[in-house]
Parts: sequence; structure tokens; C-alpha cells
Amino acid sequence: MIRIRLVLAVVVGAVHPPALAAPVEITVAAEGTRPAPGGVATLGEALAEARRRRARDPGAALVIALGPGLHRLADGLRLGRRDGGSAAAPLTIRGPADGSARLVGSLRLTPVPLDPALAARLPAGARGKVRAYRLPASARAARFQAPIVLDGPRTPPAFEVFDDEGAMHPARWPSEGFDKIAGGTGPAFTLAGLPPGLVRDEPDLWAEGYWRWGWLFEAMPVVRAAAEGEGTRLTLDRTPYEGILPDAPVRLVHVLAGLDRPGAWWRDVRTGTLLAWPRGGEAVEVSVAETLIATEGTEHLRIAALRLAMARGDLVRVQGGRDVVVEDSVLGPSGGRGAAFLGVRDGGVRRCDVAGSGAEGVVLSGGERRTLDPGGLFLRDSRLTAYARRWETQAPAVALDGVGAEVSGSFIHDSPAYAIHLRGNDHRVTGNEVARLLAGATDSGAIYSGRDWTARGNVIANNFLHDIRGGGEREVKGVYLDDMASGFAVSGNLFLRVDQPVFIGGGRDNRVEGNVFVASSPAIHVDSRGQTWARDAITDPESQLRAAYAAMPVDSPLWRARYPGLPGLLYDRPAVAGGNVLSDNLLALSEPFRFTDGGQAAEQVQARNRGPAHPPADLAALARTSVDPQDFAALAVGSGIRLPAIPFARMRRERAAGAPFAR
Repeated sequence: MIRIRLVLAVVVGAVHPPALAAPVEITVAAEGTRPAPGGVATLGEALAEARRRRARDPGAALVIALGPGLHRLADGLRLGRRDGGSAAAPLTIRGPADGSARLVGSLRLTPVPLDPALAARLPAGARGKVRAYRLPASARAARFQAPIVLDGPRTPPAFEVFDDEGAMHPARWPSEGFDKIAGGTGPAFTLAGLPPGLVRDEPDLWAEGYWRWGWLFEAMPVVRAAAEGEGTRLTLDRTPYEGILPDAPVRLVHVLAGLDRPGAWWRDVRTGTLLAWPRGGEAVEVSVAETLIATEGTEHLRIAALRLAMARGDLVRVQGGRDVVVEDSVLGPSGGRGAAFLGVRDGGVRRCDVAGSGAEGVVLSGGERRTLDPGGLFLRDSRLTAYARRWETQAPAVALDGVGAEVSGSFIHDSPAYAIHLRGNDHRVTGNEVARLLAGATDSGAIYSGRDWTARGNVIANNFLHDIRGGGEREVKGVYLDDMASGFAVSGNLFLRVDQPVFIGGGRDNRVEGNVFVASSPAIHVDSRGQTWARDAITDPESQLRAAYAAMPVDSPLWRARYPGLPGLLYDRPAVAGGNVLSDNLLALSEPFRFTDGGQAAEQVQARNRGPAHPPADLAALARTSVDPQDFAALAVGSGIRLPAIPFARMRRERAAGAPFAR
């Protein structure tokens, strides 16, 4: 309903100016309900009404209020420069405070009879449990997704399938884990244990896995399958990055023989029929909208108290503009990113849950590197989990680019990918908890940056990282300053049960100070790879590292003042990892520093690194089980080190109680 509340001037001994009028509220009815008097039926109608009112009264404070219940968008809501509001009166799109308004980009599918011929091809255990549904025309494309490759675009899938428990996955072989290839040349590889008949009638067959490197997961369509002895020879539509390694872990995707458990689906391309084994009831939905809310050049916008889910791509995409904030909301699941801020100033995400995104959870890209002008973007007081569902690598919870973004007070946990990827300058990562990441990955780090000497001024401080371990042949890191990353400050962090907690891979001028390492070894690693196996990155003018250096105005007065070590770097032994300050760190049940690949202790500044003066008697037990930073407060007594105060015990209690939003 549209309501205008007027507040009259009050005279008490003197005349005061009139208070601002209360916001104009445009109500939107949920699916299956009638609009209230003066209200509208759809979010699109509400935006049109807001535009009309803004044209009549440019200073009006407008609220688009979604009623409790389900709101569907087939095409997404698009806002431009004429939308938004002012700093004093932003446009607000919100639901009820209890989070009962749900905005989705999906359609519920209609059940149809299961074709007996398809039923006969199902695994025995699936018969009678798999249901058939009619797909909309938009989900009958030749391929259900685009390739997932290194540095490839985040192209949304043609559709995704969801049941009552969230995102389902296309049927796989093997159903759990990966198989190992018997050999591969170019784009072709052999699976020795795969019967040829298993994939004979699969026109949309895919293969995915870690083809050569444990830090890179790629998925590509299979264009040919042929019998080869006891197994099958499969040919991809392209060669994976740097080829295929013998025994690489891979699996086949979208194969009917893998539809053998709840949560899986398969599509018959010829008839447009979906076969699915839903968890819980029989309700199945398919995503159709690419994005739920997309803005371009919009200023002063709030998206609040909503549950956004089931877009093919990003749930919220903000391009340009200023002061756009998503707050007190739940984002996910989605096929792409939870929220992406691209070229925006002074905006971000606060007090949100972001879960189940197919790619990154949140992207913050803003500011101007050449002038070091900060973008003012932020992620605050939020929880991010189960991200990188489709892009299992190269898709962090938070991707920072540009200048001056902030990630603070947030809980990032339980995903195969890393937590934070930093590109650019002067970002701050402070007061976060980061836990249980990188399962299945190797040569990856929870907080990562690399291949750019000029990406300096970044601060990683007062965070709590725990339970980040590799195991077997896998090796992971906590803070991974890869391939000559330089000029970082890593201070006041607590590392608990973290493999290689601070890893400096060839970089210089980093400061690692006042951290506490508990059961985390080696506490600090320094190598000088630019002198050994990575020397081409230093000497080749066309290398990624040298190109990044040449792209920045390191000789300008501003850059000289901010980063005085950069202008003459190429003439100051650039291959040597030196000038790193490693001081005032506390080590408990952790191995000391490690210097390899030409790295030398003499090239660094080391001072006052030590073990605890008064370790608690139960330190070993705490190191095995604790998840509370304050359990280790006694370690720092007399050291001058203050452990990070991470307020997540309360957050965990709220999660257990079913609280809808981070607070």
C-alpha cells in the first residue's frame, strides 16, 4: 500500500523547521496474495511507481516494501541512473524485519509421466524414486553450462535445479569423489574403469576435475567417447590448462548412470524432460532469471531484510554508481556470485548470510589504482559459507580489487576455495574468523595474493584462522603471499591448526609482526623463488609480474611517497626475497621459520620471536580441540601481544537457534 505520513512543525518557545516527511511506502504483494489497497502486484510495478513519484518529488524518501512470502522474477529487476535516491533519503527495497520475504529467479516445475525407456536406463536403486518434470523453453539449450576454465568469464549456466534443501547437482560418475585417468594426450584421456556403454547416449556429457594442478578445477564438454580395451577414451572440446597429468582426478558430469542418489538430476535434451531425485518432497524448481537485482549507475540504494536465491548468475550485481548497500539479508544459493560490486564507490554488504553461491560469495572492485583513490567498498559483520559450489577453485568468498576495500568482522568457513583474494592496494582484512577451507585443493591459501610487486599497502590484521590443513599429498597455506607478493602487513593474527600459516613466496618488504602460532608449522616460510625456478618471472619483460609493474606509475610523486621501494626495484636485486620484517611473533607447539629455494634468514629482519613464557598446562589439549581465541590468552601474558577478539561465539549460538541474519 502507498502511504504518505506528514510530520507537522512543532513550536516550543521557538519555531523549528518542519521534520522530513516519513517515507512513501509502496507495498508489493507476495505470490498467491492480493495487493493491499494502493499496493502493487509485482516488484517491477513497484519500481515504475517509484519512478513516477520521484519525477513528481525528487527529494521524496521511497520504500518498496515486499510483503511476507514468495516473490518471483523471471527477468530480474534493473535499476539505472534515474533510480536510487539521495544521501539523506536513499531508495530502499526491503522485506519484513523477520526475513519472511523471499525473492527468487526460479520457476516451479510441473511433474510429467516418466518415459519407460528412460526409467529402464536408471540405476536399479533409483527406480521409483526419480521423478520427471517438464522444463521451460529457456532450459532446453544444447548445453546446460559454459566451460569452467582458468581466467574464464563467470558465464551463468543455462539453468540450475533446486529442491527443498537447496541446489541439486547434475548426475556424476563416479557419484562420489573422482576417478583417476589412465593417460591423456592433448584434449583426450582414458578412464580405464568406465564401461563404454555408460556414456553412449549422452549428448550433453561433461568432464571436470583437477587436470594438472591441484589449485585449478576445470570443466569442459566431452565431444567424443569411444571404447578402448576395458575402458573408454574421451575427447574434450579443448585441452585443459597446461595439459593432462597422469592419474589426475576427474569425474564425468551429466550422465544418467550417475543418477543414483538424492540431490542429483539429469536432462533429456531431446524432449526437454528433467529427471530428478529430490530430497524431501517432490517440489523442484529451475532457475530462469540471470540476475535478481542489477543496477547501473544507481546512487543511494538500500536492499534490506530479503532472502534472495536461485538466479542463474549473480543475485545482486552493482555496476558503477555510489552508496549501494545490501544489508540484513540472506543471499543464496545462486549459480554465480552472491553480490558483485564493480566500479562502485562507497557501498557493499553488511550483516548478511551468503551461502551456496556457484562462484565467489562477494566481489568488491572499486577505486583507482593509478591515483590510489580508495573505492570505499566493504563487507562487514557477515557470514560466508559453501561458496565456490560450481567453480571449486579461483572463486574465493571475497574477491578484492582496486584500492581501499575492507573485509571485517566476518565468518568465512567450509568451502573448497580460499577465503579472500586480494588484488590492488590498501585493502584491510581485519577481525575475521576463517576456518575449514580448501578441502581437496593443494598449493592454495586461505587468504591469497600474488604476482604483483605493486599491490602494496594491504593489511591482514587481528584475524583468527583455524583448521586449515592439507593432508596426504595436499599442501595448503594460511596467508599465502604468492609469487613475489610484497608490501603486506600481517599482524596480530592467531593461527590455530593451520599448515604453513604465513607463506612468503619470493616477496619483499612484508611485515609479519605480533602474530600467535599454535600447532601451526612452519610458522613463517620465506623462499627466494625469483632466484631459482621462477626466475623467468623476473627476467622476462612480458611476464605477468613485469607487466603488472609496468602498468602502474611507480615513478610518480604520489607512488614514490607511498611506496618508496618501488621505483628502483628492478635495479635492486629484484629476484631476492629480502627486507621482510619478522618480529614479535609467538610460537607454541609450532616449528620455527623456514627458508628454502634460495631464501636466507640474513636477508630478513628478525627480532623478538619466541615461545610463550608461561604456557598453560593444558596447552596440548587446547591445541587439538579449541575454537575460541580467548582459550589462548595466557600464552600472550607478558609478551605485549593482544589476541584478536573475535565475537563469533554469539554468532554460532544464533545460527544454531535459526537466526535469519547476522547481527
